[in-house]
Amino acid sequence: MRERIVELEGSLVAELETATPQEILGWACSRFDRICVAGSFGKDSVTLLHMLRDIKPVIDVVYLNTGFDFPETLTFIEELKREWGLNIKEYRPLLSVEEQEGRYGPDLYKTNPELCCGIRKVEPMARALKGYEAWITGLRRDETEFRKHIRVVEVQNGVVKINPLAGWTEDEVWSYIRSQGVPYSPLYDEGYRSLGCWPCTLAGSWGRFERVGRWAGTSKEGGECGIHVGDAYREVRAILQDDDGNGSKGPDSHG
Repeated sequence: MRERIVELEGSLVAELETATPQEILGWACSRFDRICVAGSFGKDSVTLLHMLRDIKPVIDVVYLNTGFDFPETLTFIEELKREWGLNIKEYRPLLSVEEQEGRYGPDLYKTNPELCCGIRKVEPMARALKGYEAWITGLRRDETEFRKHIRVVEVQNGVVKINPLAGWTEDEVWSYIRSQGVPYSPLYDEGYRSLGCWPCTLAGSWGRFERVGRWAGTSKEGGECGIHVGDAYREVRAILQDDDGNGSKGPDSHG
């Protein structure tokens, strides 16, 4: 992995910054044998999954079932899985929603959203990425202030992270979806611009960035769950261990 990281810091990264998403995906899928794509099944996710159908039809799609997904999201995932034959790898938190409430009280997403995201997203994603050399995400620079400096190719916690849509805008994503007839979540037609867990996602288009409806009214408003932030995994893992919580599932369990 060290040699791969050194290579990625060279001139190739600069060239990829101006490449199309399809070119970036083609490079990534030919460069890494053990690669997966994050499956949030939002508009950016389905755009990448659609592109990958022509580039690498068989690829692991890592999906985090937080226990708080919108019912519409769950239905949409099943429909797309059947229609596209997706190879979905589902991961769940070590604590069920009921176990989390028993340990930390109800509505942790309100009282401590950082911890809730850590338990339900950050730790499962770190577990899911074990064994992969690289993963593909739908991050874009114009989504939020926190993402405006992302690069097309990055390295996070020893895993190469590829962001093929980094340079695309929200309008470009929707243009692709409409021109290609890509299926998308019905929640967008109800006014949502960014999709996450139902307790922490509001519909509406106020503000400059599309993620402003995420964690509205909390210190995390419009921010990040932690999956794409430094080494948040170690922090949440330490909390779970300090609380003497081994959870109901082993560290390598899918669900």
